[in-house]
Order: sequence, then C-alpha cells, then structure tokens
Amino acid sequence: MMTETATQVNDISDEEQEYLERTALLGLEYVLADFVREFQSATKRWERIAFPAMVIFALLAISGFWLIYSITEDMHLMSQNLGGMSKNITTLTSKIGHMDKNISQLVVSIDQMNSNIANMDVSISKIQGNISGMSNDIAQMNYSIYTMTWNTGVMSNDISRLNQSIGKPMRFMNNFLP
Repeated sequence: MMTETATQVNDISDEEQEYLERTALLGLEYVLADFVREFQSATKRWERIAFPAMVIFALLAISGFWLIYSITEDMHLMSQNLGGMSKNITTLTSKIGHMDKNISQLVVSIDQMNSNIANMDVSISKIQGNISGMSNDIAQMNYSIYTMTWNTGVMSNDISRLNQSIGKPMRFMNNFLP
C-alpha cells in the first residue's frame, strides 16, 4: 500500500504538485483565519467574563483573608481576657461559698426573729388586755390627783384664814414675851 501511494505522488507533475500545495496552503489559510477569528472572539468573551471574575475573586479572597485575620485577632483577645476572667470566676465561686454559709446563718437568725416576733405578739396581746385596765386605773389616779389638788387648795385657804385669825394675837404674845 505504501508503495502505491509513493508511485502516485511521483506520477504528479511539478506544476500539479505546486498547485495542490497552494490549494492546500490556501485551505490551511482559510482554516487558520477562521481559527484566529474564533480565538479572538473567544478571547473577547474571556476578557468580558474571566477578567472581572478574577478581580471579584481577588476581592473576595482579600476580604476573606481580612475576615479570618479579624476573627483570629478577636479570638486572641478573647483568650487573653478569659484567662483573667477565670481567676475572677475562681474568686467569685469561693466568695459565693462564703455567702452561702452566711445566708444559712442569716436564715437561722431570721427564723429566730420570727419566733421572737411571735412571742412578742403574744406578749403584746396580753399587754393590750392589761392596758384597758391600766387606762381605768390612770383615770382614777387622775381623778384622785385632781381631788388632792382641790383639797390642797382648800387647806391653803384654811391655813391662810388661820394665820389671819391667830396671827394678831400671836404677834401680841411675841411682843409681850421677850
């Protein structure tokens, strides 16, 4: 088979061979021109689509990096602050334990106060019953003091009249007796 093709190529004249080569080159030129046109249109499409997409991707990558950097910085600050907070929380838990003991004592004291107030209520009820009797006694004392004041006034008048009636003879007697 190879020998037949080689003989056929040798049977073609140089002019025909040149014509065939030119025709083949011309066809190749048309094909390459179409390829170049298609490649240029594809390039324009890529320029319209790919380059803005690459810019957007770059912006997204930069913003993603910034976001990750900000988050790691915030996490670092949080970890530093949590270290100090853990010490404070330890202190707080010990103080809460103290407070729990004090509150237990406070509850016991309040219970004692409640029982004392209940006893006071009973005592005040008894006193209230006695106060009405005391009120009557005070009213009687008030009347007795009024009576004593009146009688003292009467006695004062009587002594004044006695002084007036005995005073002159007593002066006479004082003058008479040295």
